[in-house]
Amino acid sequence: MTLQMEDESTIQKNIADKLIAALKTGGFVLYAQKILPLAGNAPPFQEVLVRFKEEEEKLLPPGTFFPMLQEYRLLPYVDRWVVSRLAAWSQESRSRTTPGSPVPANGVNLSEDTLREPTFGDFVAKNIESAKLPEGFFTFELGWDTALLHAEQLKNIQAQLGPLGCRFTFAGFDGSGGSFNFLKVLKPDFVKLSYGTVKDVGRGLAASEKVETINQKCHAMGIKTIAEFVESHEVLDALRLIEVDFAQGLIIGGPQKLD
Repeated sequence: MTLQMEDESTIQKNIADKLIAALKTGGFVLYAQKILPLAGNAPPFQEVLVRFKEEEEKLLPPGTFFPMLQEYRLLPYVDRWVVSRLAAWSQESRSRTTPGSPVPANGVNLSEDTLREPTFGDFVAKNIESAKLPEGFFTFELGWDTALLHAEQLKNIQAQLGPLGCRFTFAGFDGSGGSFNFLKVLKPDFVKLSYGTVKDVGRGLAASEKVETINQKCHAMGIKTIAEFVESHEVLDALRLIEVDFAQGLIIGGPQKLD
């Protein structure tokens, strides 16, 4: 039993060492999933996802690297890598495209640990300045519970990065009791409606009415709405009728490697 535990501990340490090395040597890769505007001519919008190459190449079981990053407090380093890699990608892609072509807005997931990092805002600001990134290039995404738990740190980073054109999204929003009071205080630019809120839209009156109410309340506060996990045309059509702003899901497109 002890030997088995030691073996598991050794394996975990080896994975952690690989992750640390990967941060220095480009062992991570970015993917992007389209976020579709449901009305008007909004510029391109995508959520950016990070993957570990060894997991992609099936050298590690799926889902291994993220818990390890969390356990070893490495997520802030990954978040910084994503910001700097995206800034470099923007410069590279602008050199290949027609001047004046729209630059996509990029949803970047932030970890709880990163919110506690006092210098993260300065790091983002330097990347925006050095890469001459346009307004709205970064849209930082946090889970609803994380936003509530770290409201003070979040307000500080919003105050620092908002004037530089950064946007903020809260994911997993379900419009439950008291949640709109928090929205008034935290003032995100977008909310992502939770899977449970969206999945039955168009199939049941109660579900559709709930999303319509949430959508109207968000719009009254100047917050745009994004429906996640949209998996059928039936749901997509219903969201358009309700006037939800954006949709994301497999019916629209899965994650694609960011070239």
